[in-house]
Parts: sequence; structure tokens; C-alpha cells
Amino acid sequence: MLKRLPLIFLALLLLISAAAAQAPRKKRKVLVKPPIKAKEELVKPEAKTKEEIIKTAERPAPPKEGLLGRVLNAITIDTPNGPLIPFPVVDSSKDLGPSFGVMPVIAIRNRATNDIKSVIVPSVNYNKNLRTTLTYRHYIFPDDKRYFILRASRSERVERELMAFYYTPDVFKSGFRLSLEAKHWVTGKPSFYGYGINSKRGDKANYSLQVNGEEIIADLPLIKHLFFNFNHAYFDKRIGVGPVYTGQVKDLFPVDYALASEVRTFHTNRFSLVYDDTDHPFLPKVGTYASASVLYSNKRLGSDYEYRTYSMQVKHYYNYKEEGRFVTAAHYLLQFQRGDTLPFHAMPQLGETTGLRMTGDGRFTDRGKFVFTLEERITISKTPFYKFISETEIAPFIDVGTVFSKVSGFRARDLKYGPGISARLVIRPQLVATVDFAYGSEGTNAIIRIGYPF
Repeated sequence: MLKRLPLIFLALLLLISAAAAQAPRKKRKVLVKPPIKAKEELVKPEAKTKEEIIKTAERPAPPKEGLLGRVLNAITIDTPNGPLIPFPVVDSSKDLGPSFGVMPVIAIRNRATNDIKSVIVPSVNYNKNLRTTLTYRHYIFPDDKRYFILRASRSERVERELMAFYYTPDVFKSGFRLSLEAKHWVTGKPSFYGYGINSKRGDKANYSLQVNGEEIIADLPLIKHLFFNFNHAYFDKRIGVGPVYTGQVKDLFPVDYALASEVRTFHTNRFSLVYDDTDHPFLPKVGTYASASVLYSNKRLGSDYEYRTYSMQVKHYYNYKEEGRFVTAAHYLLQFQRGDTLPFHAMPQLGETTGLRMTGDGRFTDRGKFVFTLEERITISKTPFYKFISETEIAPFIDVGTVFSKVSGFRARDLKYGPGISARLVIRPQLVATVDFAYGSEGTNAIIRIGYPF
């Protein structure tokens, strides 16, 4: 739900800080027991509880400042309300090309506790296809779990956005989780290449996608860690001419363009059974999230299409030696549709933000898809910078995925592989700034985003 936030400068700082900013490791105490009957005993230390893991992982103890902290302090401007960090913006998109600009990050702290209560991130940047883009982002943290986002953006060409989002994991301390979103969004980034895993890169065609509507997601607790999830969404969608003139859907796929360029209403309701014992909704370090769901669209409820989308998903976070420094993260997703054939932009897609980071958005499109991703998230330093940027992380990963017209048509030989590495800054209490570098049969790609990929 979060639009990409260009923080390449932060990532460069992250990479050069690994050696100097690494948190000192505590020496383990060795327990030695006297020999019993002339025979040595090996005593395994008792495993930490999950609560202890979470306690140490949620907010790290302040170590030495390190290189990253010194650099951030050098470029930071102190104000009465909190720090202001003027970051330069350098971004490169496989779909839109390079962009550059400036993005001040303004952290506003609670004067009573000195914690950051909100972050304001305006920016101005230039891209040859979009021209100048002005963006205002406001992240509000009432506490360590609740979360508000307000965002407005406008480009000289095509792109614009108005969005409001709210999330709370514990309504009235009942365990009831709720998120609300309303948005008007026009993006010129995605492309269409045709259908199926054998679609050709040379058929790349740009378009703009306009979305207007709202979404409500509610999780009702059943028993411990088990939830019933309800997702209601009502959006009007249409496509138009995109900002990239080297190839347009209107010209290369005229039949698909004619069907998708008319405004269509998508009123969907998704019902899911969810198991979730992860420690944090946005910054997980331990636990499992698993769901099985069916999304239902019916013309009698106001939708222009009648179809169902089935999804099965698992996310697992394994804490190596329960120390929080090495987290193995795995993600599995199987998704397929039944019913009416939808416009291509509403079908399952595999690409940059949908499971395969080595390629652009919308690279593969069909009625179903399979995704598997494995990451090793390694904390390389912990920086107590205004309690604002508190961890730096690198994460080698591999993405594996494919699309298919029906589940029985899945073939292992069709799988696409995309290894790579991520550099990240954990911004407490809710955000992660990520730079991904991926490569594979589709070439190389660099992605800048907010949030973990899963």
C-alpha cells in the first residue's frame, strides 16, 4: 500500500557503515559443570522464550554511535520540534528510467517522551517521462502499533495521488485488527507484455492506470493467533495512455486497450482464515503468518464482473539462535482466478512489486501465479539516532515465480529465478526503507521502496 520512497542515499550510507557501525557482540557465559562419575556433561542453555526474543528485537539497546550515526548527525538540522534530514534523491526504474531530486525527512518528536510521533517527507524530483513531481507524505505514529499515512502527489505528466490510510492491531484492546484506506491514484509506471510466461520483453507496452475507491480490512480473533479476515474493496478502474512513448498498449494491444480503457467497477469481498503469531505487523522478526482465502465479485452487488480469486499464502520468520541478528524469511504464494475473464491489469501479475524483483511491474500476466521468496535478513548495526533510524540491515535473497492459465498448467520448467541483495534501514516504530538489487534472465533491476517485500 505504500508508494516507493526514494532513499538511495541512505542505502549508500548503509553499505559503508557495515564495518564501523556493527554492534559489539556480548560474550556468552559458559556454564561448566563438575564431572559426574568421571564423565563430562554437555549442558545446552535453555532456549529463550518468544517474548524475550521480541523484547530484544523490538527496540535495540543503544551501542556506540558508529559511522552511520556520525554521518546522519553531520547532515541533520536540529529544530525545536525534531530533526530535519535533507536527503538527495537518486532513483532508477526499469519502467520509467532514472530520476533525481531532493527529499527532506522531517521527524517530529513528542516533547514529553522524546520519541518520534510523526515523520513528514515532502519531495521534488525530475524524471524524463513524468517531468517534475511534487509529493507530500505524512506518517503518524500514535503508538508503537497504530499507524496513519497521508499522501498527496502530482506530476507534470500523468501521475497523481490522494491517499489516506489507517491501521490499528487492537481495537478497544479486543484483539480486533482494522485498516481503512481511501485513494485516488493514477500511475504511469506499469507495462503490459501480453499473456503467459512466454510473453516477450520486446512487446513491452506502457499504459496509465487510474484507480478511485476505498478498502476496509478487518481481522476478527477466533482463538489464540487464529483470525477470520474480511476484506471489502470498491474501486473504479480504467487505463489510459502512459507517459513512455517507446511503446503503448493502445498501439501494440488495441483489443485489450479497448476493453480496459472504459471505466469498470470492481466491488469485491474477500474471506480468509488467518494464522498469525508474528511479533510485529510491519517489522517481523519471528513467527508465522499463513492464510487461505477466496475473493468474490458478484454483478448483483454492483461489480461489472463475476469471478473468484483463490489464494494460499505462508510467511515464516526464523530467528537463528534466537538472537535477532540473523532472520531467515520465507514466503510462498499460490493464486488463481475462476469466472469472467478480467482486463489484464486486474489479473494476477508477476513483476517488480508482485514477487519477481529482477523485472519491471506487470512483466508476466495470466489467470494464476506461484511465488516463492527466501531472504536472509542480517542486522549489521544498531544506531540510536534520535530513536528514529535504529537498525541497518542487508538481505541476500532469491525470488522464484511463474504464471499459468490454469493450475494444472503449472510447470516447474517455467519458473523464473531472480537472486539479489537488499540494503535496508529500519525506521522505528513502523517503517523500513529498502533498496533492492536483483538480476536474472530478465536482466538487472534496482528498486527503492518503503516496507519489506513480505
